[in-house]
Amino acid sequence: MAQILVEEDFVHIDGDDMNVVLDLLDELNLEAEPTAPRGGGKGRHWELTMYWQPTGSIPGSTVAGLPDTIARIRDHFVTAGKRPPSRVGVYGRDGSVLWTFQLD
Repeated sequence: MAQILVEEDFVHIDGDDMNVVLDLLDELNLEAEPTAPRGGGKGRHWELTMYWQPTGSIPGSTVAGLPDTIARIRDHFVTAGKRPPSRVGVYGRDGSVLWTFQLD
């Protein structure tokens, strides 16, 4: 079972983008898989949304590595000439916010 699910967003993320996101999360030692869209995805800004699957909070070592991983995800989108996410949110299975990061 995946530790983290990455919400597909067909407006902003194609298959190549998703593979990059999953590979970068793998480098953080997270088993990641895509999941079907759950949110509206509407609006001027878009959020890269992820869902933490284990019960409880995200381990400190993972939290410490997330900002660098998110920066690398952002760099991928910029290099590809695409609009990067303006925010990244990691939610628990119950929908609670576990971690957010606002990108410039």
